[in-house]
Amino acid sequence: MSKLLSNNEVNEKMNILSKNWSIDGLFLKGSFEFKNFEQAFNFMKSVAIKCEEMNHHPKWTNVYNKLDIELYTHDLGGLTNKDFELSLFMDKILQELKN
Repeated sequence: MSKLLSNNEVNEKMNILSKNWSIDGLFLKGSFEFKNFEQAFNFMKSVAIKCEEMNHHPKWTNVYNKLDIELYTHDLGGLTNKDFELSLFMDKILQELKN
């Protein structure tokens, strides 16, 4: 069972994420830009599989090569390790796409 993270825990975890991520109120927000729509869509497909495995689904908006993501653990009303696990996974997938 996940638990809400303290502000200190959130700040520590932010230090290991890419610069694509920021905290906005209670949300962990990511903004990603890709070469084209196909690359953005491939990223979303990979992330969608992980989301299903985790049963943790982001709010995301895609316009052509840009993707904005909002993470938040709704059933606990804030940020948990699940949000950071998923964001780290997204950073990893982004690095793989760039190589």
